[in-house]
Amino acid sequence: MSARPTAVHGVTGASLDALIERLGAGSIAEKARRDALARFEELPLRQAIRGGRNWKRDLAKLDLSAVATFDPAAAELDVEALSPVARRAGVTIERFSLALERHRAAFERAFGRAVDTRDDKFASLALAFQNHGAFIDVPAGVVVDEPLVVGYEARDSALFPYTLIALGAGARATVIERLAAGDGAPFVCGISELVLDERAELVYAVDQRAADATTLVMTRRAVLAEGARLDVASAELGGAHSVSRLRATGLAPGAHINVTALFFSDRDQHVDIETESIHAAGNTASNTVVRSAGNGHGQGRYFGNIKILADAHGAEASLRDDALLLSAGAHIDSVPALEIAANDVKAFHGATVGAISEDELFYAESRGIARADAERMIALGFFEPAVSRFPLEALREEIRSAIERKIVSGTGGVTA
Repeated sequence: MSARPTAVHGVTGASLDALIERLGAGSIAEKARRDALARFEELPLRQAIRGGRNWKRDLAKLDLSAVATFDPAAAELDVEALSPVARRAGVTIERFSLALERHRAAFERAFGRAVDTRDDKFASLALAFQNHGAFIDVPAGVVVDEPLVVGYEARDSALFPYTLIALGAGARATVIERLAAGDGAPFVCGISELVLDERAELVYAVDQRAADATTLVMTRRAVLAEGARLDVASAELGGAHSVSRLRATGLAPGAHINVTALFFSDRDQHVDIETESIHAAGNTASNTVVRSAGNGHGQGRYFGNIKILADAHGAEASLRDDALLLSAGAHIDSVPALEIAANDVKAFHGATVGAISEDELFYAESRGIARADAERMIALGFFEPAVSRFPLEALREEIRSAIERKIVSGTGGVTA
């Protein structure tokens, strides 16, 4: 019996050599991996607006020298089996490493259409060391009623997942991506790529609940063809430092982008969320809703941008971001932005950051509700406009329960 391969550590050329030797290049060409690693080493860390006054996490100081970039028994990918009906309709859900070999034409049509890692340091790193992932392809005209669920779980080594989702013209599907990491998995760096052809409709939900010690840096990109619709709902509830960057581009008239994001930073957790909706053509629409909360010494930052390019006349866009502070030590920054280069558009944004008001608590207490219960109820209600936009009642209940645990485990509420 052969000895179990040992883990490979660090994000170096030698560790990439070892990973390729053991796993093969998979669906990413060896040269593309090596070029991506070179870019990671050369590119400066993209400048970002730092978080609040107690922000302590800095990606520039992240030490990856001891990170196990490949341990064959340290991460798992769960891909829920397709029903016979979906399989007969030609739906593909495949491990990313086998996608090029088994589904070359469909894979090559989608791969790289939404994601360009040449100007992004951590996206380049994710591409170089990709070690898990899934490819989902829904052919033109196919409607998938069942949700397609992909789950990644890191245990004792770093996880570099790549999720590629492609919908043909007129296709419809719901995909739920679950991301978890145990206490021994300190680093997750991945890419999700969403490619929607004409009139395709995708509901894409992210449920991230990694362990307290994990640092996560996720890059998510989407492109929409004419008449396509994308509904994104993302919950960032785990990790010590979670960075999520979503960019969705409406490439042609009729494209519609809905983005929902929620996060809850508690204890010493730091959460850094960015969303960007790009209107590259006229008569496109986008709507973004963000709800966040801070408890304990949790720190958060949300940067949301609406970009309307010069030819996007008739575009309509909105962004609403609301943050709730549940302790004196918590801090959340909100930075909404508009970039408009076209005439005849409708675009607005708004943001609030505040605490639960004494009037709200007084109203609840006057009806016999204890103060702690009132704070919990108000905070849960605050998140509901975002939670309600997630697919499936079972998922919504899981998210509500996770939020409630963060509320009740806090050090006590504060009021305005």
